[in-house]
Amino acid sequence: MSLSRKECLESLRNKPHIIEPGQKFVVDEFRPEDGLGVARLFHAVYGEMFPVDYVYDPEELVRLNAGPDLYQMLGRTDKGDIVGLYALFRNPPGHRIMEAGSWIVHPAYRTSSLAMRLVARINTAPPERLGVDVIYGQTVCDHVTTQKMGIKYNSFYGALEIEAMPPRPADSAGPGSGRISLLDGFIILRDRPHAVHLPRHYAHVLRALYASRDLDREFRDDPGPTGSTEAAIQPMDKADLVKMTVDRIGTDFCAVLARMEQDFPERHVYQIVLPLGRPGCTGAVDAARTKGYFLGGLLPLWYDQDGLLMQKLSKKPDFSLIKLFPEEAHTLLDFIKSDYNSPLKNSQLLRRCK
Repeated sequence: MSLSRKECLESLRNKPHIIEPGQKFVVDEFRPEDGLGVARLFHAVYGEMFPVDYVYDPEELVRLNAGPDLYQMLGRTDKGDIVGLYALFRNPPGHRIMEAGSWIVHPAYRTSSLAMRLVARINTAPPERLGVDVIYGQTVCDHVTTQKMGIKYNSFYGALEIEAMPPRPADSAGPGSGRISLLDGFIILRDRPHAVHLPRHYAHVLRALYASRDLDREFRDDPGPTGSTEAAIQPMDKADLVKMTVDRIGTDFCAVLARMEQDFPERHVYQIVLPLGRPGCTGAVDAARTKGYFLGGLLPLWYDQDGLLMQKLSKKPDFSLIKLFPEEAHTLLDFIKSDYNSPLKNSQLLRRCK
């Protein structure tokens, strides 16, 4: 039986481990004997505050790395100490897309080449057994360092999540501080051409985003929704955000959207992901816009087919705090600001979700 979070933390606390600086290291895949070292690394860097339980549990780390949902690349010293980590894990709903994250380097090794070598191994050579076509990652927009790194790996910056993270604690009282936006990047290792239904209001934007990376899509007319909406709701309390990922757009979409907001009132950010590969997107976009939602961007192969991100904020966003480096990200922000500032003039749309 797996240990509880409390028991794992107690064990790490009672058996402190000192990692000597300056050791030689290799970049290598996780091995079963690395479980304790990974748990120690998380404890050394995050203390007892990391929000995910399994990172402190050596046995659970071994179990998860043996399956298809977690793949960790490590920096391992000659003594077997784990001094760095970068990982792929299942988060988007598609079977052939994985999120990259958990980028951690022990403080004693942050001036070495380890951080860059971990990223290079993950982004250029994920193992075939994972079946990964797309590597997805989020970069913060209060600085541009990681955005520049994404360009090296030909990341497509398709979506921008406005004010999706709370301010950094150390900066919360400082000048220019505020909530942090996230730029969604996609390393498309293998594209999968398919048919999409372009919502009328965003057809020009989506065509431009597809053309910018020569993504092969068949654009179909949208026949409208049928049946019932199928969606998963994901609240993120610490971020003051809730996300609804829609698998099927039904005739009851307005009611489902309203229920989500009623169940999670007064959040700073609401997000919707719509499946462009399924019909009903035009009506869903129109309905969401009447409720204050605006463009977030394109999520390529999010469902193994493409998704569309929309978002709504409780307060007017401060776009001036968003720092961007890639040219396509600046273009995307222009699209988003234009949509946020565009008034709804069609009275029929305004009545649609009342």
